[in-house]
Amino acid sequence: MLMANTYTENDLLLYLYNEMSPEEAKSLELELTSNTNLQASLKNLKAGMAVMDKLEAEPSPTSIELILEYSQKSAEKLEEA
Repeated sequence: MLMANTYTENDLLLYLYNEMSPEEAKSLELELTSNTNLQASLKNLKAGMAVMDKLEAEPSPTSIELILEYSQKSAEKLEEA
């Protein structure tokens, strides 16, 4: 008797990022045709990825300012030594 494949959220992420082998992807796609829970999980992950794609990828001005201040203070300490 064959055991059913059990897929994790990590497997779905590998699939979404095209990091599965073609054989693994084909097996997952076959399971997706009949597994509604897996379909729902995949849909939720896709929605989350879409939200993350819209997020700002640059640091905030405050973060940049704090890093520059820290760098300047570190440089001043080195000059004093």
